[in-house]
Amino acid sequence: MNGKKENIAKQKSSNWLIVCEGTKTEPNYFIEAINEINKNIEDEYKLKVKVIGTGRNTISLVKSVEDLQVEIDKYNNRLIPYSKIFIVFDKDSFSDKSFDEAIKMCIQNGYIPLWSNQAIEFWFLLHFNYIDGKMDRKNYAIKINEYFKKKGLKYTYHKNDSKIYSKLCKHGSLDKAKANAKKIHLNHIKDKPSNSESCTLIYKFFESVDERLDELK
Repeated sequence: MNGKKENIAKQKSSNWLIVCEGTKTEPNYFIEAINEINKNIEDEYKLKVKVIGTGRNTISLVKSVEDLQVEIDKYNNRLIPYSKIFIVFDKDSFSDKSFDEAIKMCIQNGYIPLWSNQAIEFWFLLHFNYIDGKMDRKNYAIKINEYFKKKGLKYTYHKNDSKIYSKLCKHGSLDKAKANAKKIHLNHIKDKPSNSESCTLIYKFFESVDERLDELK
């Protein structure tokens, strides 16, 4: 591989797209996470991640990705394609059929589904504790507040917090969250995602980050 092609390959492997169901909570979380991760990466190889909050859900979210790429690329005149495309969405109260179908569509299109059943806040909880068994999303905020209180932080969780990533990393543990989420996911590996409550695949984004950092060593 000549120098120019090798350089493009390295740049491509840093070009990622994250398309979120929500317009604030998920984008805020990933934007802060990427900014913090990039602080430890040389300028030339920093993650170049575009994060979009669409306000769409499940199947309509996945269907929108191709059109979004066209709009983004046309606007930015991008020459180097995305090497990874992550789709972030929650089960919430959507039907089992639409949730499972959206995940199936992601895989068929080569996207990486970062789904949570029931919601992304379950991922936040795993920074503090392993949770065995089902937990309704109505209880997520209560438990998040309890965990922060135990850590000595006076805090009331709100969905659009732009600093939730740093709070979770400071008072909880990202490594613990990754290990907890992966263990829970493996326990559900034979189940349909719609039947995998409580479970989240957000950890797969950070596995991709770890793989990328290993490439740069």
